[in-house]
Amino acid sequence: MGSASAEMGFARFLLILLLLSLLTTTSTAQSFKCSSPASCSALVGYAPYNATTLSEIQSQFNVKKFHSLLGANNLPLSTPRTYSIKSKQTVKVPIPCICYNNTGVSNKVPIYTVKKDDGLYFIASTVFSGLLKYPQIVVANKIPDKDKIDIGQKLWIPLPCSCDEVSGEKVVHYAHVVEAGSTVEEIAKRFGTDSQTLLSINGMANDSQLMADQSLDVPLKGAFQFVAEFF
Repeated sequence: MGSASAEMGFARFLLILLLLSLLTTTSTAQSFKCSSPASCSALVGYAPYNATTLSEIQSQFNVKKFHSLLGANNLPLSTPRTYSIKSKQTVKVPIPCICYNNTGVSNKVPIYTVKKDDGLYFIASTVFSGLLKYPQIVVANKIPDKDKIDIGQKLWIPLPCSCDEVSGEKVVHYAHVVEAGSTVEEIAKRFGTDSQTLLSINGMANDSQLMADQSLDVPLKGAFQFVAEFF
């Protein structure tokens, strides 16, 4: 029994590595550089289309511990699960990250259940606020026809992440969806880093390559110890 279980676990791990390899070759993928092999906790910036609650966000992203969601957003541990989040209000959501072939994605989570009238573009751009592009969902789930998904179908949403050190320092990588009109300098200042670091880890030569609605890899330098304690 133990041997069979171990073999199944290894097979699943190989499947994840294969899917990660496919994701790195998808030209439309918003991939984050991530040395392999590695795993860690990372963060994504989620801005819900409609008003919601922390409990609903925890469920949508399959966050195991509610207090880790509170900690990521500097909220008191006494904060109720019904705490309201406004439309387009950004919430930092903790995710487990796994690296392969120099790319990082969320490790087998979140799992999204397809609802009536859902389409892959809608799921990527609206349900998950543009943190990834729909072809990444197609590749990760080996969907034969992007226009045909079924109500109740379970989809792995491979969110971008990384576990790499930055300039020899351990950091928490944060996936930030770029707003129209933003500049690298403004984003760097907001998150306590510098423009050159952002350009370097995102493979950009200059500010002109920054695009609205792209997921930008932002290293949070002071957050590593905090994340290690909470997650």
